[in-house]
Amino acid sequence: MYQTSQKINLREERDFGEKLNATFTFIKQNFKPLSKSILLYVSPVAILAGIFSGIYQSRLFQQISDGTYSSAGEFAVFNQLTSLNQVVSMFFAVLAYVVVALTIYGFMAVYMDEEGEVRPAAVWEHIKRNIVQATYSSIVIGVICILSIFLFGLGIYLMVVLSLFLAVMVREETGFVETIERCFYLIKGNWWATLGLMIVAGIIQTVISWLAAIPLGAVMILRGLLVPGAESDALLIISNTITTLLTTFTYCISVLAIGFQYFNLVEEKDGVGLMEQVELIGKTNTNTTANEGEF
Repeated sequence: MYQTSQKINLREERDFGEKLNATFTFIKQNFKPLSKSILLYVSPVAILAGIFSGIYQSRLFQQISDGTYSSAGEFAVFNQLTSLNQVVSMFFAVLAYVVVALTIYGFMAVYMDEEGEVRPAAVWEHIKRNIVQATYSSIVIGVICILSIFLFGLGIYLMVVLSLFLAVMVREETGFVETIERCFYLIKGNWWATLGLMIVAGIIQTVISWLAAIPLGAVMILRGLLVPGAESDALLIISNTITTLLTTFTYCISVLAIGFQYFNLVEEKDGVGLMEQVELIGKTNTNTTANEGEF
């Protein structure tokens, strides 16, 4: 069990800069326990996603080099998406993001409820309780958002609204429909602020993920230069797995930023933290009065 220091108050209204600052401060202060939870629960799924993606890319390069496709039409996106390896890789990629989100939000819930004492086993309870609903919900929401993009950008609007979905589901333990309704309630009047936070956090995450892509990029360059041994399928699969694993870890930045936005909106809409402070003051006054005795 790890004890976090200088505990951050999650139930607090924050402006744009404060949410970004809180995101990186949280990572810094809880690096060890957070890293351990991520390594334990995210790594296995991310590794599987990387392996299947590497196998798919290896076979794709093999087909291209063998001249399997005689025309650009044959080399169609449809043919690639029907590849079993690609489908499995996409599934594990989605699952990896879901597990990252459940790990982060589960960690934040334990951090709040247990006053900073975060145990990976406690985080696992949140993951185990929500993994099935979170996975199918994410797939359904993803499909809806992608299809809705063609409806005058409705998909972009929904993506921002439902970015809070997993945070709401983990913290408030709501069902599919209730979680969606809660997202719309919280995001009302805060859509642009949430979009801005997502964009900035996404840019920071992307820049860092470029570093994570160095292993795969190096192998691709060596292949392009026809360096002996660089054509090895094992080398491609290993480098792709490492890149996928490291890139998945960078998701923590965006997920944490959305987590702080969720708590910010809950406090703004419901004032939960303020009510808890008022109740605490009331209890403190009662205890003080009871201990005064007679003078």
